[in-house]
Amino acid sequence: MSRLFYNRNHTFNKLFWFFWNYFQDASMPSAENLFLLVISMLALDSFRSIRFAWMHIISRLTGKSLNSFYYTLSYAAFDHLRWTAVTARLVLSCIPISLRDSSVFLSIDDTLVEKYGTKFQARSNLFDHAAHNGSNYLKGHCFVSLMLHVPLKSADGITYLSVPLGYRLWTKELSKLELAADMVRSVMAELSSCRQVILLCDSWYPKKPVTGLVSEFENLEMICCVRSDTVLYDLPGERTGRRGRPRIHGSRLELSAIILNKPEGASYYMGCRKVITNLWKGRIVHACVTATDPGKPGSFRLFLCTAAPEEIAVEPEKQAEEKICRYNTWGMLPLGLFSLRWNIEISYYETKTFWSFRDYMIRSVQGIERLSNLICISYAAVRMLPYYSKEFQKYQGQSPQEIRYELGEKIRMNLIIHSLGQTIEAIKKYSSLKTAFQELMRNCGYL
Repeated sequence: MSRLFYNRNHTFNKLFWFFWNYFQDASMPSAENLFLLVISMLALDSFRSIRFAWMHIISRLTGKSLNSFYYTLSYAAFDHLRWTAVTARLVLSCIPISLRDSSVFLSIDDTLVEKYGTKFQARSNLFDHAAHNGSNYLKGHCFVSLMLHVPLKSADGITYLSVPLGYRLWTKELSKLELAADMVRSVMAELSSCRQVILLCDSWYPKKPVTGLVSEFENLEMICCVRSDTVLYDLPGERTGRRGRPRIHGSRLELSAIILNKPEGASYYMGCRKVITNLWKGRIVHACVTATDPGKPGSFRLFLCTAAPEEIAVEPEKQAEEKICRYNTWGMLPLGLFSLRWNIEISYYETKTFWSFRDYMIRSVQGIERLSNLICISYAAVRMLPYYSKEFQKYQGQSPQEIRYELGEKIRMNLIIHSLGQTIEAIKKYSSLKTAFQELMRNCGYL
């Protein structure tokens, strides 16, 4: 193990010191176990189970028993919840100096994992609007997750690096709204140096535990989709000078009263207006409305933005994201920025399809949550490394799966050479062959 970890030119060494940011509060045996699990996730095309990883990768690197890895995930003394803040800090370091004053974005959402076994803790009956099993319900786990989007420079302009920060398993002790709010609070200390942080979410999350975060942090704003029947009020009129308390808002406002137009190239009607809503009492927000047919009440969609569009620091004219540029020309910049939230759905698809996120076989709540977050930081690492370290710059622009394959190839090659070196060291005869292989390995940086 020590030879693999501390050789300067070894892939294991580079990855170990990157992931050491996460495992500093764990004991060294636990940190090594966690790192070996991460290595197996990167090296294997499919992380079927901890046993599978131990049989094919881990047992070739260490003499530790299989049970030690189950124990580390379920009982070892370390705080895996701090990994969310660690990832946020590493992602922020990827932002170029010239874009440090630009807005960064957070997305919150939840995803379901169906589990057929009955021994999993916190397994419950969950509603799934997209289920294809003949029912709208499935038995399994619900995870709340958080994603950070930061600006980067490219040849076409400003693009965004979207990195998942962590997962929390819903156990009914806290609501999903409370879990989401706790996750945002856990990273806001790292984001305190940012000029402006904008939280993106769908219509499930704009409720008091989440909307209250805007008043809790000075640099936090929110762009969210809300129900079309959300109560909106017009701005209060000018003060009359009469006795009595002035009105805090105007009359109730219907969506049909907001002027909509269809810009050239748009597929639907849209409009924006300053309003007051009970979600943020007494605060002026911007209501962005879209409709396929203004004559049909059911065709309206409503988005709310707590920040004035002109105060959002994104430099729209330099954006490489097509939707942001297009909506900015239509005067609907918040809608273009809201499209960044879709990247969290892409991360769900990729982690479930290619990173075995839903294939875990561990039963305890803590073990499930820790293993899920190990997968998260492994996925986040391949997203960050091309922009975090010069040694991995050649992978910029590649998908996480392509980068994982390249790193996996190097890890497997290192394993072969490491095993070969151990075999040669045990040879007592053929000293010239032994010397030649040792010289080859020394030249390649493995001895």
